[in-house]
Amino acid sequence: MDDKLEKENLAEELRKQVKLVLGVIILAAVMIIIFYFCVKRYKGLKESIDEVAAVFRPIVFGFAMAFLMSPIMTFFDTHIGNLIVPHVKNKDGAKRKIRLFSSILAILILVAAIVVFLSSVIPQMIQTISYIYNHLEEQLMNVLDWADHITGGRFTTQINQARNPEKVDHFLTISRDFISQYMNWGGQNEMLKQITSSVIDIGKYLAAFLIGLFVAVYFLIDKEKYKSIFKKMLYGLFPAKMANPIMDVMIKAKEIFYGFFVGKIIDSIIIGFICYGCMLLFGWPYPVLVSVIIGVTNIIPVFGPYIGAVPTVLIIFFTNPMSGIYFLIYILVLQQIDGNIIGPKILGDSTGVDSFWVLFAIVVGGGLFGFMGMLLGVPVVALLYYVLSKVFVYLARKRGLPVKTAVYEKVKFYNEETETFEYEEDEEKKGFNIKGLFERFSSKRK
Repeated sequence: MDDKLEKENLAEELRKQVKLVLGVIILAAVMIIIFYFCVKRYKGLKESIDEVAAVFRPIVFGFAMAFLMSPIMTFFDTHIGNLIVPHVKNKDGAKRKIRLFSSILAILILVAAIVVFLSSVIPQMIQTISYIYNHLEEQLMNVLDWADHITGGRFTTQINQARNPEKVDHFLTISRDFISQYMNWGGQNEMLKQITSSVIDIGKYLAAFLIGLFVAVYFLIDKEKYKSIFKKMLYGLFPAKMANPIMDVMIKAKEIFYGFFVGKIIDSIIIGFICYGCMLLFGWPYPVLVSVIIGVTNIIPVFGPYIGAVPTVLIIFFTNPMSGIYFLIYILVLQQIDGNIIGPKILGDSTGVDSFWVLFAIVVGGGLFGFMGMLLGVPVVALLYYVLSKVFVYLARKRGLPVKTAVYEKVKFYNEETETFEYEEDEEKKGFNIKGLFERFSSKRK
């Protein structure tokens, strides 16, 4: 009797915990949706949040740079320290100076990589875009000539009609108006305003980036100290049974975010260089512009390669239609190689979620928060998936239930009297499989 009462009390407690967890999840989802619509609908609130975000922007930049460059700093710190520290008397002072030097060196490497990339890519990109913009008519005629040739002259009349100067001018006007509208250039004054506004925004981000460099150096110098302060606060505020799971989540978050972003950056750089090399090899136009687009968009999982393929194929197609078709085939093959060979080798199972949740994260994240949502959606969903998995495993163990997901595949219901699961029968045992139906139908006809 006492055992039965104890089990009932335990079941009631578990039901309350499950309701509490589900309530927290639903409340968090509702709060996120309300927050999003408040930001989207109310201009004043969005401007206030943007102002607060601008204040913390240097800190965020500094933390991001320190997070990415921490392994490089640790590499220099360890190897230089092993060479110098054993041969000096003031070991603590030497370690401090080596850490400072290693931190500055790691950040300088990052800055050098960014400067080299921008200085080599941006001028060529501007030159390429300017050429395409100024030679739209010539490129359009090349496409029409190719279409006439590839169809064997069967549509010469229609193609000649398309060559009509009025239609060509109309097409070029629409194209240039679209570009001007997209860039919000409605005249010379508007152009000057847009350029001035862009220069100011770039200046703000550049100032935040420069301040972030110093913040990153300070983070790297005393990263162990900041970790210790955080852990001290955590275990001081919460009991061990709550602090330990939080620590586990923080460690997993570092593993997921670092593995995902560093892996995607390395993967995208490799894909960009492979694309650039092959474009030079095959003599395709605009190798720098196309390779940069392919490499940058490759950072976005699943949809990124296709987002980058659309404009690049069109750019090449209008210059040389056959090269555009060959490039389309090449980029599809390259993305298959990346998705099945290069990507898994670099990323491994850094997120720990299956393809459906990756797709879910990109669609929902991109729909709510645009490009940043698509970029951050996968690691965020992976972390949430990990936390919820831990919660439900804990609840299942507390109730004495199996924790392996495969066990629940054919569960029909839980029998509280016998305290066991009842399972569904196999389709073949029930006799509803297609083969059985076909055999019974054949026998009846006979």
